Formats: sequence, structure tokens, C-alpha cells
Amino acid sequence: MGKLTDSSTAKIQNSINIDSYKDLYSTMDYDHEYPNTNLVRLEKWFLKTPGKIFDHGCGYGENLIFLTKRGYQVHGIDISKELIDWVDMKCRIKQVPKTFFSLAVLDNSVKDFGQENSYDNVISLGVLQYLGGKEAAINCVEELVRVLKPGGKLITSIFAKENFLVSPGEKVGDEQWRFKGTEMDKDTDLDFTMYVPDSAESYAAIFPENCMVDEVGFWDNEYCGVKGKHHCALVTKNR
Repeated sequence: MGKLTDSSTAKIQNSINIDSYKDLYSTMDYDHEYPNTNLVRLEKWFLKTPGKIFDHGCGYGENLIFLTKRGYQVHGIDISKELIDWVDMKCRIKQVPKTFFSLAVLDNSVKDFGQENSYDNVISLGVLQYLGGKEAAINCVEELVRVLKPGGKLITSIFAKENFLVSPGEKVGDEQWRFKGTEMDKDTDLDFTMYVPDSAESYAAIFPENCMVDEVGFWDNEYCGVKGKHHCALVTKNR
């Protein structure tokens, strides 16, 4: 099982990842107006009961807004201030009550997610790979679990090796891949060093011992030049 190590490794290991991420989201040209379809399903199948939920890496905010409409109180964080400002504006436009959401900019550290046992549920979709390495991902998962209440549910997803941002890249270390190029028709040059598990079993092993990994599955799509395979872990905190 994963074990928390020195807190310095909890940060994104490659500062170039941060710059690439912020460049990718420096404009809102690719904003989504719809939540992740798989989250819509899992909210009903796995989370089941609305409560206080932590949206780690909230991005454009489509999942956050969906969850507020389902009755959750959502706290969303991201490393891009531009994204956080955008989500705040979208919430106001869509008349999401202020009591249903809060937002914060993260300084790329995972050390300040909140008080222990403070969330009923946690989601982290498509974020862990960008931390740059397995050790950093383990630290982040430890922190996500720390703020989750006993009995709470955690949903995480991460790129699989077949993902279109991984497969054309180069393997540069143990479960570590580098992608350098552009994403589809976007003009932004990207340079990501990513943690990409070799298998579902390897992914399941990063979760701490006070959790039960209920299931590791995957979601996938292949159209319009995108093969979007992710491993998806469904986890319950035992204590």
C-alpha cells in the first residue's frame, strides 16, 4: 500500500508541468458546459447520499456545478487562478447559491486540503498523473484520504497507458511518461512528465491501509482523435 513520505515530495515534481497546465487553461476556449458522464453515473451508484464534497482539481467547474445541483456542498481547488475565477463567474451566472460552493487556488502543494475527517466524499478526476511521479501521487492520495471522513467515498481517475497524451510519449522512468507536443487542434505547446500506472493492480496499491479499494475499473472513449482511457478507483475510508 502507499505510504506518506516527506512532504516535499507531495508537490508536483516537475515545475514544467505546472507551466504547461496553466498555459493549457490560460484561455477558456475549451470550457465544458457538461459534467463528466462517468461522474454522473458514479454519483448515483457509488456516492448515493449528498453531503460535503471536495473537488480536487475542479478545472472548468462543470462537475462542481453538477454536484451542487444534486444537493452537495462542494469545495473546489485548482492551481490556476484563471480557472478559479472562471468557475466563480460560472456559478454566479448559473445562480448557484453561495452556500453550496467554495473555491480556492492551490500553490501546487497537497499539504493544505483542510481539516482531518472534514468531507463526506472526495473526487479527483484526471489530476494525479500531472503530479509527475508515483511518490507524489501517493502523498496526494494520503492527503485526500486524510480529509475524508470514516465511511466516506473517494473517486479518483488517472491516465492509462493507452491515453492519447501518454501513448505517443516516451517512458522515462518507473511508471513515468513524458509527453511533449500539442493536444489535438490546440496551439499550446505541452511538456508533461506524468505518473501513469502500469496496471489497475498497480494503481490500487497506492491507496493507504486505512482504505478499502472497492473497485478499480476504467472508462474509455475513442473519437475525434481522442482516446481517453482512464483507470478509475472507487475507495471507501475505513477509519
